[in-house]
Amino acid sequence: MKKKQAEHQMIITNIPNALDIGFTAVTLSSNLSFMMENPNDYPVQFHFEFLKFKITPDRGQLAPGARINFTLTYAPVQAEVIVASIILHIQYEQPRVIKVSGIGKYPFLQLNTKKLNFESLLIGKTVSKEITIKNQSEVTAQFQIQKIIDDEFKDNAFTLDFYSGTIPQKSTFLIKVTYKPKILNVSVIRFKVICQGGNELTFECVGQALEHAVYLSEKSINFGEIKIGNQATKLLTIHNDSDLPTTYQFYTDLNNIFAFNKIRGQIQGKSFDRIIISFAPKTTINYYERVYCLASNQIKFVDLIGTCYDLLIKPIPLLQQHVDNFRRRVIQGKLSEVDFRYMENSYLMKINQQNESNLQGEWQENPNQTVQFKELMLPPSSDNRLIKFSEDFIDFGYVECYQQSSARELELHNRLNCKLTIFWTIQTHPTIDGEKVPVFAVTPETQSAQANSKCRFQVTFRPTKSSYYYFQYIQFFAIKYNPKLTKKILDQVKTTKGSILNESFGNNPNLKLSQTGLTNQKNTIDFTSKEMIPTFSGQIGCVGHSFGINSQPYIPIIELRPSNKLYFPPCTIEESVYQTVEFINKSDTPIYFNFSPDPTKTFRVFPNQGLIFGKSSQMIIVEFVPIENKAYNQTLVCHMNHQSSNQITLQAIGYCSSPLLKLQNDGKVFFPPSFVGVYSRQKITVHNESRVPMSYSIDVPEKNQNELYIEPSSGQIKPNEVLHLDCQFIPYKRNKKYKIKVPMTATEILADNQNLIGYHIPGSGNQDFPLEQRKPIELSYQFEIFGQGTDGNLLLNVSQIDFNIIKVNFNTKQYATLINNSACTFYIELVLRPKNKDKDKIDHQMISLINRSFTLDLQNGIIAANSKLDIGIMFNPIEVCEFDLVLDVIATEKNPKAPKGPNIQNKKIISQKCKLEIKAKGSYPLLKIADVRNDSISVATLWENFQINQINAELGKDLNEDEQKFLKIEQLTFDQAQQLQKRLRSYDWNFGYLPSKPQVKSRKIVITIQNIGGTDLEWQFKLPSDHQIELEPWADPGEPSEEDTFEKAILEKNIFQIRPKGGVIAPKSFKDIELIYTPCNLDDELKSKGISNESHFLRVVLQILNGKPLVLNLKGTTLAPLEGRLAVKKNSFELPETPVGLLQPVKYPIEIQNVGSSKVQYKTIVKEIDIEGKIIDSQFNVFDIQNPQGSLLPNEKQYLYCLFRPLEQKSYNFELLVEVSDMVKVIQPVKLAIQGRGYANQPKKQIQQQAVEIPRQRSHQSPIGSKVFFSLEEIDFGELLPLKSAHRMIILYNQSNDRKFTFDFGVSQFALSNNRPGLCCGDEFLIEPIQGELEAQAFIELKLTLTTASTPAVYEGECECTISWENKNQQINTSQVSQNSQAITVDKETLFLRIKKKSSLNVELVNSFKQPPPPIHNAMAHPFQQLLGQIITEVLTDSHTDQILKALDQQPITLYQPEQQQQGSDDIKQEDLSIQRDYKDYKTMFLEEEFIELTDLIMENTFFNIIQETTRKECDLLRISKTFVTPANK
Repeated sequence: MKKKQAEHQMIITNIPNALDIGFTAVTLSSNLSFMMENPNDYPVQFHFEFLKFKITPDRGQLAPGARINFTLTYAPVQAEVIVASIILHIQYEQPRVIKVSGIGKYPFLQLNTKKLNFESLLIGKTVSKEITIKNQSEVTAQFQIQKIIDDEFKDNAFTLDFYSGTIPQKSTFLIKVTYKPKILNVSVIRFKVICQGGNELTFECVGQALEHAVYLSEKSINFGEIKIGNQATKLLTIHNDSDLPTTYQFYTDLNNIFAFNKIRGQIQGKSFDRIIISFAPKTTINYYERVYCLASNQIKFVDLIGTCYDLLIKPIPLLQQHVDNFRRRVIQGKLSEVDFRYMENSYLMKINQQNESNLQGEWQENPNQTVQFKELMLPPSSDNRLIKFSEDFIDFGYVECYQQSSARELELHNRLNCKLTIFWTIQTHPTIDGEKVPVFAVTPETQSAQANSKCRFQVTFRPTKSSYYYFQYIQFFAIKYNPKLTKKILDQVKTTKGSILNESFGNNPNLKLSQTGLTNQKNTIDFTSKEMIPTFSGQIGCVGHSFGINSQPYIPIIELRPSNKLYFPPCTIEESVYQTVEFINKSDTPIYFNFSPDPTKTFRVFPNQGLIFGKSSQMIIVEFVPIENKAYNQTLVCHMNHQSSNQITLQAIGYCSSPLLKLQNDGKVFFPPSFVGVYSRQKITVHNESRVPMSYSIDVPEKNQNELYIEPSSGQIKPNEVLHLDCQFIPYKRNKKYKIKVPMTATEILADNQNLIGYHIPGSGNQDFPLEQRKPIELSYQFEIFGQGTDGNLLLNVSQIDFNIIKVNFNTKQYATLINNSACTFYIELVLRPKNKDKDKIDHQMISLINRSFTLDLQNGIIAANSKLDIGIMFNPIEVCEFDLVLDVIATEKNPKAPKGPNIQNKKIISQKCKLEIKAKGSYPLLKIADVRNDSISVATLWENFQINQINAELGKDLNEDEQKFLKIEQLTFDQAQQLQKRLRSYDWNFGYLPSKPQVKSRKIVITIQNIGGTDLEWQFKLPSDHQIELEPWADPGEPSEEDTFEKAILEKNIFQIRPKGGVIAPKSFKDIELIYTPCNLDDELKSKGISNESHFLRVVLQILNGKPLVLNLKGTTLAPLEGRLAVKKNSFELPETPVGLLQPVKYPIEIQNVGSSKVQYKTIVKEIDIEGKIIDSQFNVFDIQNPQGSLLPNEKQYLYCLFRPLEQKSYNFELLVEVSDMVKVIQPVKLAIQGRGYANQPKKQIQQQAVEIPRQRSHQSPIGSKVFFSLEEIDFGELLPLKSAHRMIILYNQSNDRKFTFDFGVSQFALSNNRPGLCCGDEFLIEPIQGELEAQAFIELKLTLTTASTPAVYEGECECTISWENKNQQINTSQVSQNSQAITVDKETLFLRIKKKSSLNVELVNSFKQPPPPIHNAMAHPFQQLLGQIITEVLTDSHTDQILKALDQQPITLYQPEQQQQGSDDIKQEDLSIQRDYKDYKTMFLEEEFIELTDLIMENTFFNIIQETTRKECDLLRISKTFVTPANK
């Protein structure tokens, strides 16, 4: 043993030392599998020791080298957390302890709906709906679905695709519910979802079955008068307006007097079938027959009427009106002898105007389906028939062929109070020889039956074929024959005026007609009477066969459709319901069927017997009339072909129910205590446990009608339906306990179709004693309501909510929790108001803004006792605003049922419980265009071409109505969106002109946008292609217009590109956007059409999310080769205000540039105009152009120098026309508007805001922007005196990490070193250094010096600096460059330095100033010496120096400050010791010896201070440096 223990190898197992099983559903189990392996060559024993968990197998022996699997099982019986240890004992080893934990949880299921309403559905159709079961718990749930069976009624209209299943945690299970009605019924089925170890749920399925919409085209067909021996036909159409096919059958014989070409068939959905009815009378009488049609379990009928006549007998025609009135008499029971005598002589009385009927009321027969079924199924021997037979059916049995059977006596009972004549219709059948002979015969064929008497007939059967079945409905017609009243007699009456009428009334003096009416009647007489004794018709079935003893009987093959189980709708006692089944003969031989009577007399079959021909069918009607409340399942036996062995059974299943309701909790309803005047609601369920619809009524006691409401207080409950009543209780007395008893009455609703008043029961519609239905059953129930009124306190979990800053039209939500620790239910109202509330002054505008900016999840509602309620407060600012509010929580009464009206005054109970402070700010998403850049166009030019100032002004405005609609453009139609977009503000973004040549460089413009609002800003450029819809390949897009074609080409060829097209900008941040214009992308086809020399246009929309939308028109123009084009920055200019009386005009330059590729010449024409634009013929030259004509080379820039010298104090308007021409003709007129103003008195200086806001420096540096820039791009020299100099200093930066560049100001058209006047109008402008080289990440200081000329000038323009970047690939040879073209980068770009300058327009100074000789510059002198000389010259020539010297002349000549003397002393005299010096001495005073040291010290310190400060590299690009920007001269 010790040896084994020493050599023992550890048993291998994969079970960990600590194991967490996780969640497991109660009553379910979780299983985990593990293994153990014995690596030793001898067996090892093991066993587990455990309590809470189970392991199988728990013990055993591991064979040498064997492996065994075991299972750990956790099956919780309740929701709990279990942590336990399992000890594994292994032979030769120490025990192993395994920590195991598991959590048992109850599963919880939810349904997405509790009721599936399938509405109405046609019988036979199928519809499906879905219900979702969701597992909300953390464990797997198993469920089963069971149908709740409340009674024995079997309703299988609803089926489920799954009745059980497993749902993983946090998952859903979809159940499909299918509704397929089979019977006409309102189906209400409830299902129970049982979760194993969890909760139970119920859901209800409701559906109503509909019958086929079948109808006949006619209810009455009158064939008119037919001569005997002739035949007439009429067409009858049966329609099926439903979606499914249906079968129909007419209950008549094919060979009757009214013969049908077919009596059964099938009609497809939404179709019809035509039936031809033939009328071949055999006797000169009136014919009438009502034929019933069965279709889709519905009864329809058609009345067939016809009259037969010959030369001798012509009866008065029978009309439908006569039939209807007679049926009315039968129903009302007015069939006495006098009534019949009246009807018999109604025509005569009509002529004598004594036709007064005793029928009561306006009445039109409209029998229900039950009455029609009853009338159809009325047996011939029924006592309710007017003409009754002694037999219902005659079965002759077997008769040998051509042998006549023994006569069967048939007794006919005439139950009417008039004599009738019976006419039998005998049908003939062809024999083998072709002779037509009758098979069933009646003798005598015609016989009279006295009133209320009987007569007998003999019926015989004579078969004409062997081994054959015969079946026939023998039809008869009975009439009241009156030979004295025929149509021929009536025709004679019309001429003799009724002299023979009294003869027809016999000896009865009470029935004689008066002659008085005949003498006063008019010549035109209506002889149509409303009443007449109609023809009576009927039939009796006869059957017989010729199958002998040795004959082989037919073998019946029959099918029942839809099945042999016939389900009836539920009903009550004595109600009649009907179902139909189709017997289909599958064989070629006829089948005779005969149903045995139901011994319980609950079910009745019609027809009870009959013959089904081969490959034909027969519709069978089964009537169900229960006699007690129970479920019925009766077997109806049908024998076939007179053989007991050939039979088929029909299972009739019905249910008779009695009314019964069940109240939830036996009608007891408990309400929790609530605040006085606060209503509480509860749902009460009332279950109709019967299959009978019921009506109910709830009567609340009068004294509690203001405190208790149960709704709906009356209504109907469908069979098996669960009704949810809303019970509301409002206590109005504090500390009172309520107990209210409320009675409820439920009454059975009798079906309308169970009214049995009809023709089948004569006299049932008697006006005095009509046939009544049974009284409905009435049940009584009672509710008991318990409640109490009380009070309590509320509090909030926070005292203040701060929303900070929220974007306008965006929203955010915060929550506060309202806590009710009391045992009282409150109705609360939440009211927002300003914190500083002044009751006397109510700011309605502020209240409106608060209501529109804040949304409360709960503005009012119920908070239950001992509960918490989260209140969500959403802040959605609609404009820029700031709020400091208070949210009041007010407990008040709530009675929605309280009476309201102007005359009702109720004092409302209000109690403030707590409050919450709210702070919030709303900021609009504001966008601003901060900068616009191009490597060859100045910022000022782009600023004007892109209308930046107008756009920024528009972006700062509030949204108008159209712009607000545009934010919801997705809700508009395409046409509405297009019209709305046209109404938006639009601005032009003009890219300028580019030459039309291959591989022309694209014009890239970088626009910098800034979010100046307080919230994130989302923006997007929308191109026309963003809104297009892709058409299907088969769709015809139509013929596009030229504009659409051109726009499509621009989009496809990327003529205009925007990168990026959208994004989000943080507050106060910048974003650079590239706008690229590439006209060379147009293909040759478009260029061949002249597109290359035209303007390109693309409409885009700048959309700011919840901000202002703008329409931007991107424009660009290509110029044809050798075409010149003159361009100006703008078309209107405003000259500076100029004083009247100047001897020299003020010069103002206007920049012009030839942007074409060919030289152009220009010529100017000046016209003075008034305000209305009319030309003024002035003799004085107030405005002129110094250079009225000239020429410009391609890309050359020049200036038109405007000379303005006003003569009057007024405003001037000029029109400047520049005619641009090539060498041959004028190619372009440019019209400019010039405006100026002259003044006599110096106007007061007013601080005016700059009209044109142009960036003075780079807004920020971005990856797509230039790496070189000035510290300050706008230099304003201010107002300068003539011949004075001004100095400025700027810094040029190179922010590239690895490239250096050279800069040069000398190659521009600005006229720095050349003799051209340029922008500066003769002023001298120097930049030092003018050119140079700058390393990467370095900068250089540039000194700017402007020396004014004696001529006044005002100008603003750009100085160009050409930047040439070092090309890193210069060392690569040509072959390498051609192989890798991507290594070549942009080498050159242009920087623009904007210069502003104004001349001092003092009239005296300008007119009298004499220009001093120019300073002499020694080119060989040291630069420091030149600088000092320049500084001294500027100081001496400065106007301030003259003012200082003149002020010194006014002072006493002394070197000390004189003592203060008392004013008003006349003893001391002051002597003027000032020295009058020559003007020229002032200029040289500082050159005297005593001032030289002081001057050198000042200049030296100033120079080195400037150099030291500007080289510290501490300049911030977003701030103007204090060291190199100096204010303008005053």
